[in-house]
Amino acid sequence: MKATWTGRKLSSLIHDNWQTFNANYPEVKYNTWKGKRSYWNSKIKKGVINMPPKPEKEPTNGNNFEDILRLHNVSPELANELTEKGFHVGFIRNSEGEIEYTIPLPHARGNTKKDIEGFDPAQAARITPSKRKPQVRDHKRLYVFSDAQMDYRRLEDGTLDPVHDERALAVGRMICKDMMVDEIINLGDTVDLAALSRFKPDSDHFHRTLGPAFQRVHDYYGELRADTPWAKITEVDSNHNTRLKDFMLKNAPTLYGFRRPGDEDEYPMFTYPYMANLGAVDVDWVSGYGSAEYVYGLEYDTPPIIFKHGNSAVNGGSTAAKESRENPETNVVRGHSHRVETAYRTTRAGNYLATVVVGAACRITGEVPSYHSAVDDNGNVVKFQENWQQGVMVIYDYDGEYQYDTILIRDGKANYNGKTYEA
Repeated sequence: MKATWTGRKLSSLIHDNWQTFNANYPEVKYNTWKGKRSYWNSKIKKGVINMPPKPEKEPTNGNNFEDILRLHNVSPELANELTEKGFHVGFIRNSEGEIEYTIPLPHARGNTKKDIEGFDPAQAARITPSKRKPQVRDHKRLYVFSDAQMDYRRLEDGTLDPVHDERALAVGRMICKDMMVDEIINLGDTVDLAALSRFKPDSDHFHRTLGPAFQRVHDYYGELRADTPWAKITEVDSNHNTRLKDFMLKNAPTLYGFRRPGDEDEYPMFTYPYMANLGAVDVDWVSGYGSAEYVYGLEYDTPPIIFKHGNSAVNGGSTAAKESRENPETNVVRGHSHRVETAYRTTRAGNYLATVVVGAACRITGEVPSYHSAVDDNGNVVKFQENWQQGVMVIYDYDGEYQYDTILIRDGKANYNGKTYEA
């Protein structure tokens, strides 16, 4: 990054808001922008320099903030509104070193009811496939994530506060794209569905949040599909997903299993894969929580990997060790407990077997409804640091010999293979 602040860069610093400036100069951190803006404004006030002119709009390559908004059917009027409010465009550098921008994303507490009403709550994911080609390698790469718990709390002022962590999801996506993986496996609990929970609610936050939650699931899969159009994507069933099934059987059993005429090849309407429209983003769905498993590596002579969500979490002990004892002849990769764990065993045949619990992609400071979550009398979530870890996994498959790389995500940042991924 050049240290000088002159010309259009200085003009943008003084006149543009953070979102617009960041879209044009993504290498500049927010605190640097804030400090330099204050510094140069003081120079202007003291008469040391003249007020720079407003920056002229540079020729666009279709990747700046306003163009990204237009790409997603946001009007110029709403685009101006959003730049003043809590929306941002993230970026990553591709393998050629070029900057690529994401779709507009809300800050954790940035989007108000008015903002949400500016969007159609049910839209098809916009998928612009990457032009990159899958690499020819002597091994395969798998990307695994779990427990995104996508949902929102609708606060008193209309703000939609995510239960999932957009930064963790963005970092995971960066890693997945950079690794150019062959398969993506989602271990479940993709939606939280707090509105349908059988447990006593901690607040009245979860009204009219199902639409935005399912939209986010659909869009995130669209993003992964665009990044790696060649990849096989699989999701296994999980306990939060079954909340929808349980709710229908209890409250509207007549509609359970209902299919729209002409949709005989589709999933029933009131099911998770139908409501998230997984077919449109080419996601394979393995249903039947409790027994649902995606088995990988059956073509090898070595034990396969069993991918599943899991239904146990050991307090004060090792969930991975318990799972390993229960599955002594296979590799197991699972989620559910929101904690990162690994246990190895060696079979009598000499095979190294791993049991891995992948971390979560949800927020871990009290936003997810749980035993410890609480809401104060003003309707605000009380911050509480859960004993959970955010993380994802990359698995290297060398013809049935597996390497499991757990990647921890801390405060929107991960370090892996000598690179830093930051949302």
